[in-house]
Amino acid sequence: MFSTILTAHSLASHLLGWYRTHAVMIFAITLVGAFAIETARQISKRRNVDLESTKTSVVSAGAFLLVKTIIGRLIMLWLSMWVYENHRLTTLNLTNPLVWLGVFLLRDAIYYWEHRAEHSVRLLWASHMVHHSPTTIGFTTAIRVPWMEAIYKPWLGLWVPFIGFHPLAFVTLDVLAATIGQLQHTTACRKRTVLDSVFVTPSAHRVHHGSNPQYIDRNFGAVLIIWDRMFGTYTPETVTPVYGIGAKSAISTPTEALVGGYPKLFAAARTTTVETGSIRDGLHYLVAPPA
Repeated sequence: MFSTILTAHSLASHLLGWYRTHAVMIFAITLVGAFAIETARQISKRRNVDLESTKTSVVSAGAFLLVKTIIGRLIMLWLSMWVYENHRLTTLNLTNPLVWLGVFLLRDAIYYWEHRAEHSVRLLWASHMVHHSPTTIGFTTAIRVPWMEAIYKPWLGLWVPFIGFHPLAFVTLDVLAATIGQLQHTTACRKRTVLDSVFVTPSAHRVHHGSNPQYIDRNFGAVLIIWDRMFGTYTPETVTPVYGIGAKSAISTPTEALVGGYPKLFAAARTTTVETGSIRDGLHYLVAPPA
């Protein structure tokens, strides 16, 4: 039995090493393949491809990648390495699959609360609403990520080098989560299965994007749905979701995607400050839950 455990551990380590080497390539293949399959499905069902919406998503993704490269890969990577080299609590063994599993679970739990905060604080929702703005769900929705997230989210990841997990190795987990996240944005998988008990399946994530009253602020998980089940935010898909964020907040052009909800948010905060004569009220408006 001990030898079996050692063999399984060795196999897991080998697979983990292989994935670390090929993670970016797998993500690229998944991204291109997903777009190709989705386009083929739309054509086969004689559905028109929304080129304007696609353009908005592509511009948003491009801006995100640009800022992420500058902030995340240059500035934050340097800072993460500095924390790792000088202030880490311990040194986690990257050849141990259990270490990877533990960090993955911790990452997923932290993401749940980050994501929940983005729906609970106006200042964060003004950015995150860009991702929720498409009125359909598909693989182009997945890439409509606001560039603002590339500024504030990397700071929330400094726990990684602090606990002793190498920052460069953590990129592998980020790529894995991004690959899985890409595949969650689809209408192809209609039936709920046993996987819905543990993972964020396309069905569970469609609920998250739904603007139906019973779907708002539900299913925040990234890869695992267990956090939503634990903290009372899980809702199964029972009716067809209605996507989008409403006409008053609609984001349909590249320019709107690049500024998000911030112009309206700051204008409303200024109005609140003027009406009440209190800067504190204006600041409170920024961190209050979205209406």
